[in-house]
Amino acid sequence: MAEDRVSITRTGAVGVIRIERQAQRNAVDAEMAAAITAGIRDFDADGSCRGIVVSGAGGNFCAGADTGKPGPRGPEWSYTQTPSAVMLRTLEACGTLVAAAIEGWAVGLGAGLAGAATFAVGATGSRYRLPEARLGFFPFGVAPYLVDRMRPSAVVDLALSGRTMSLDDAVAAGLVTHTAPAGAAEATAVELLQGLADIPAPVLDDARTFLRRCSRVRGGGDLIDWSDRQMTRVLLTADAASPESAPDSAAMAQERTVRR
Repeated sequence: MAEDRVSITRTGAVGVIRIERQAQRNAVDAEMAAAITAGIRDFDADGSCRGIVVSGAGGNFCAGADTGKPGPRGPEWSYTQTPSAVMLRTLEACGTLVAAAIEGWAVGLGAGLAGAATFAVGATGSRYRLPEARLGFFPFGVAPYLVDRMRPSAVVDLALSGRTMSLDDAVAAGLVTHTAPAGAAEATAVELLQGLADIPAPVLDDARTFLRRCSRVRGGGDLIDWSDRQMTRVLLTADAASPESAPDSAAMAQERTVRR
């Protein structure tokens, strides 16, 4: 069960979803992604909750998606069905303001979580990376959630170079919206959302509507749908070519990159 790896708590009007898999740098597996999705939906449906923080325990945000060994994928299989894809779609469409609180590494899916949130609070020393290209595929599952804040060409550069982006770089690129001292990202994110709790709900709804409208200008749901189809193609093609080397273990490779 995911209860020991994802904690759901409440601080006043702000819900906190904390990834707690420290030994794996908070790499998110299918059960954890489903638990995070459920937490987002529950808080979003609670009228007394005015903000949601997604954070990671142990000094790291998220080292990527731990998909483990996949089951058989038939011709009708789609990446959209995967728990990670559902989680990112749910976060991006959430009607409640969401702040990602980033300490340490945000790799692959972790960067996607930061991009899908309304705000991203980066702590001093936090680092951001998309290593998938060096593992044999473009990060279609994550990239569409970054272009609301970053230029598409900057996302492509980050993906193809595989370089590590510092906090200063992430702020300059627009991925990180707020900063915090090391160890204070979660507290800063909670304070940020608590500070907005007194704003009338219709104003907050209008703010979210504005952001969704801006997202549609850059492709929004259409871009996510298209990217998910590309990710489906990539994985099915890899399965057909060499089932043992398909890029489903990419997240554990991502995790290894943060141990170097």
